[in-house]
Amino acid sequence: MPVHTVTAATPSTAPTPGELADAAERLAPLVRANAEAAEQRRDPVPEVVAALRAAGLHRLYMPRRFGGYGMDWGAHYVASERLSRECGATGWLTSLVFSHIMYVGRFAPEGQEEFFARSPDPVLATGSAGGGALHREGEAWRLQGRWSFVSGVNVAGGAMVVAREGGQGPISHFILLLPGEYSIHDTWNAEGLRGTGSHDISVDGLQVPARRVLSMQEFTSMTPPGAAIAESYVHCVRTPAYQKSWFFGPLLGTARGALASYLEQTRARTGRILGESIATQVPVQVRIGAACARLDAAELVFADVLARLHRHGAAREEIRGEDLLRMRRLITLASTLCAEATDTLSTMMGITGYATGNPVQRLHRDCRTVSMHVELNWDHSMSATGKLRLGVPTGDPLVDSPAATATNSVALGTQL
Repeated sequence: MPVHTVTAATPSTAPTPGELADAAERLAPLVRANAEAAEQRRDPVPEVVAALRAAGLHRLYMPRRFGGYGMDWGAHYVASERLSRECGATGWLTSLVFSHIMYVGRFAPEGQEEFFARSPDPVLATGSAGGGALHREGEAWRLQGRWSFVSGVNVAGGAMVVAREGGQGPISHFILLLPGEYSIHDTWNAEGLRGTGSHDISVDGLQVPARRVLSMQEFTSMTPPGAAIAESYVHCVRTPAYQKSWFFGPLLGTARGALASYLEQTRARTGRILGESIATQVPVQVRIGAACARLDAAELVFADVLARLHRHGAAREEIRGEDLLRMRRLITLASTLCAEATDTLSTMMGITGYATGNPVQRLHRDCRTVSMHVELNWDHSMSATGKLRLGVPTGDPLVDSPAATATNSVALGTQL
């Protein structure tokens, strides 16, 4: 079967950070108006997705030769933080799901051409929870499996999943799937990030050409097959340190949105029994100040990490040893600060804060759900630093042996 190729597109003019911020500001009213609808659908609202696409927010890390912007790392944070103030699920889609398109740029040029020929205006969903079995068949592969928590799959134009060769052992390969090659199962019924549509997908005995299959070693390398045509360092970096920053916008944005809604409601609130002004109560004022301090600190951490990621990427440097651990622990700490801020605001409102339709409780649920992601697990993030300081091997070659090349310590972290 011949490969369907695409003609190299004229590179799109990448927006500036200011233009991304302006686009998000214009989209905010639409996102706010559809936040409850996304919750009820348990899926992104088509009108909102169309507006996000029209603004080009799905093209930030798409290769320029195929019509994307090929931007430097960090572009996703600008828009996703603003939109997350209105709807955590939309911020999740804008930050995490739209950024997945970067992965296509790691595959062989022929695989990229085939993918973008079928999905010229694409969103890539990814699945790593669960898994599949991959078997060699001559020059191709046979794939069977089911994957959970595949965010945005109903609005995606393709998917990337992980599999184990022979169905045994650790994850060994990444597979790029085209529209129509997988089935979608309506399974997403979570209380947080309800509107992300993070359903299951499955494949039943699909033959996949080698151009759309990458080994773990190739995928996690600084020189994947796609590096031969890469226009941006984003398509060549070792991804684990970078993908943790997908959470920054949804974390800070939902917490800021919850704070804004809390303040708006509390300025006019009075006690239901005595009729006293809630805004004049010192404990309320103190907790608002503490929430602001937590979010200020989280914002500083996120800005610092994004700047470091860009510097390392632009210099084609791997992030290793103490630099890697520092990012892990700071990111997780900042995540905890955002979640703590929303906890405080939500509980201060009493039952009012948990009323159906109250944005504070919805944004609190979304923020808490993001903070529970496996990549932000407190013990996992902090224990490696403790091991290193105590002289105990961490099991991560990038930490234990800075000169070594890690090929088995990376997993695609997209499950909720």
